[in-house]
Amino acid sequence: MIIIRPALSTDITEIIEHDKRHMKEPGFNGSLSHPFLPDHKFDWDSRKTEKLLSWSRPITEEGWSRSFILTEGEKVVGHIHLKNLFHGTLHRAQLGMGLEMCVRGQGFGKKLLMMAIDWAKSEETLYWIDLTVLDHNLPAKKLYKSCGFEECFTWKDRLRVGPHIIDDTVMMLKLK
Repeated sequence: MIIIRPALSTDITEIIEHDKRHMKEPGFNGSLSHPFLPDHKFDWDSRKTEKLLSWSRPITEEGWSRSFILTEGEKVVGHIHLKNLFHGTLHRAQLGMGLEMCVRGQGFGKKLLMMAIDWAKSEETLYWIDLTVLDHNLPAKKLYKSCGFEECFTWKDRLRVGPHIIDDTVMMLKLK
């Protein structure tokens, strides 16, 4: 059974396992789905510690984040997070999300995205959600547009990952 819900601190190990699996999967039409090569070395213990710390911060404080997860049984197969980048952007949330291949194209991404948007709209101090999406990821861009995000601009040659030159598109959603 698939469930979408806010992440809890007790989910952190399974979320990291999801991140490990997801980072190795290809994206749309076999392209890169992340700005990392599949063999990139991450410090998973530091990532775990950083996530837990940012979840504990109030959204009025620099460095906060909130995550929502898609679970199939006990296994996390998708996630979305909203986070603050620095003090001057406390009125904005930066969005990131990822679904494992086994649940893509089934409408779960939209449900996960709408849960995060609804949460953000309920927060008095948030006015915008920002995101970047790899320009070649057409299904993701279509999803974001269907939920009200507007395309602002595309950074040409923003990322270079191994032999890949990647354009990155900036999108925003006004909450209030």
